[in-house]
Formats: sequence, C-alpha cells, structure tokens
Amino acid sequence: MTKPKLFVIAGCNGSGKSSFANAITPVGIVSFDYDLEFLRIYNSIRDSELRVKIAHHQTRTLLEESINNSYSK
Repeated sequence: MTKPKLFVIAGCNGSGKSSFANAITPVGIVSFDYDLEFLRIYNSIRDSELRVKIAHHQTRTLLEESINNSYSK
C-alpha cells in the first residue's frame, strides 16, 4: 500500500489556486477547496458577529476530517 500524499496549494485571492489544483489533480480525485467550502458554510449561518469565526472553524474541521478519512481508504 502506498502512503497517501497531501498537497497544499496556497496563495492570495485570485491567484489561481483552484485552477491549478484542478489541472494537477488526477481523474477521480476531488480536491478540497477551502474557499468554496467556507462560502458554503458561511452562507448557511445566520448573520452575527461570530459568523466568520464559526465558518472558519467548521471549514477547518471539515478539512481535518477529509484528511483523516483519506488515510483510512
């Protein structure tokens, strides 16, 4: 069994992270797009002063779960 690999693509907003990830990701593998997941979660939360913090926390948790689940496959 080969060890799983984790690639982290980071950069400024609009720098092409998602496009680059889509270009290098093998067929059948879905990349985790933090920005898209954050917006999905953010938009599902009622407006409050904690909305951004809650959305970031939930998105980080989802990312960590995705990483952990990839090891068990």
